[in-house]
Amino acid sequence: MTYPEGVLRALFTPRWLGFLGLALLAVAVCVLLGLWQLGVARDEGLKDAVAAAGTSSPAALPAVLAPHAPFTPELSNRPVTARGTYAVERGLVVVDRRLGDRSGSWVVTPLVTSEGTIAVLRGFVPGSPTSPQAAPGGVVTVDGTLGPGESPRAGPALPGDQRRSIDLAELVNQWPGALYNAVIFASNEQVGGAAVGAETSLDRVPPPTLDAPLNLRNAAYAVQWWVFGLFAIWMWWKMFRAEQQGEPAVAAPREEVPA
Repeated sequence: MTYPEGVLRALFTPRWLGFLGLALLAVAVCVLLGLWQLGVARDEGLKDAVAAAGTSSPAALPAVLAPHAPFTPELSNRPVTARGTYAVERGLVVVDRRLGDRSGSWVVTPLVTSEGTIAVLRGFVPGSPTSPQAAPGGVVTVDGTLGPGESPRAGPALPGDQRRSIDLAELVNQWPGALYNAVIFASNEQVGGAAVGAETSLDRVPPPTLDAPLNLRNAAYAVQWWVFGLFAIWMWWKMFRAEQQGEPAVAAPREEVPA
């Protein structure tokens, strides 16, 4: 019997097939546990909460968030309604933005309510104007979805009312009232029941699609489980090879020398 034939015959014995089955079962368990940990790392529950928020019924802003309260990911895409007056003189133009394949700017105006002040992203305009488009006067009802503020962006000073980002940490010292840690992506504005702000030069901006952050600790646990699965296969093969190499080699037949 040749060496490969002996190895194959030993491999397909009930004993080693049983060990192989146990090793494959361990691999399957480790793969499933790794996928589970990866799902935790992606925070599927949080993503579901964000998606559910986007399909929920609109609620009054004070019922959802209070001024100065932290913005949690579950509030992303939450439909809200806010009522107040625009502080037109404090409006901003956030430059270097895109809407589809167009370059332009965002028009952001603070809405002063009885509870506090919230940034309203009223829409997109082409180019980089130094002053925002005029906001409607009087008491305004704004419908839209919530989104977080932005981090500051470094760069040289900009002219007029231009800004590089909606940096709420900066605006809290510039706008009146208690500031909400959120931005309303306006979808509709009404004054006295009539829609306003629908100028052809001002296009509504859809809220951003937020991905849940990856939890690195749970991602490491997932990799660890997959390494355990590979280790189970390696141990099975190592045990099998050790047994085969420990067996005495098959003696070659002697040639009889004629007397």
